[in-house]
Amino acid sequence: MDGDIFGTVTKLGRGAADAVFRALAGNKWDPFLASRTLDVLLNAAGGIPSLPVVAVELAALRGSPLLARLETEGSPRQIREASLGPGCTELDLILRPVVECAILAGEYGFPKVLERFCAALLERAILCGRGGFLEEHGTALLQKARDVLAPVAAAAAAILYARPDAKRLGLARPRADLKPDTDLRGGPDAC
Repeated sequence: MDGDIFGTVTKLGRGAADAVFRALAGNKWDPFLASRTLDVLLNAAGGIPSLPVVAVELAALRGSPLLARLETEGSPRQIREASLGPGCTELDLILRPVVECAILAGEYGFPKVLERFCAALLERAILCGRGGFLEEHGTALLQKARDVLAPVAAAAAAILYARPDAKRLGLARPRADLKPDTDLRGGPDAC
């Protein structure tokens, strides 16, 4: 584990925090910056190496509900080892407690765990990040801000569910409003 992955999204996070606040003030919600924040995080991390292990462990727990209580001790250990393995990043370390909490609560649904994980990433990068929503606007609207970001977390979770080994989400691409005169990055494949 090296580098500060969340440092790569500080500006995006601030912009997304402003967009969330504007949405809460009654303006139209544009999820592009929030989506782009998740895209950049996952790209900077190079994927989430422990995610396939999490998928396997949760599937094993779902497959044997009667024995699930006995297995819950081994699964967090496997997930902990996977999150500290080679190539793992801060994202793996954030995923681990999300999964452990779900296992301890008896919730073995991979999509729901992924959604909570993506929400945790958005919270850290946008709501609680440097110059983010919390710093600028306080705690009064924090739960409403989480609700605004929930569809972005759900969309990211759906992509990770389909491709747990993904190194890129491509979540922001459909939301980008690129035209030939506004595309400064060199075409549709550059986004």
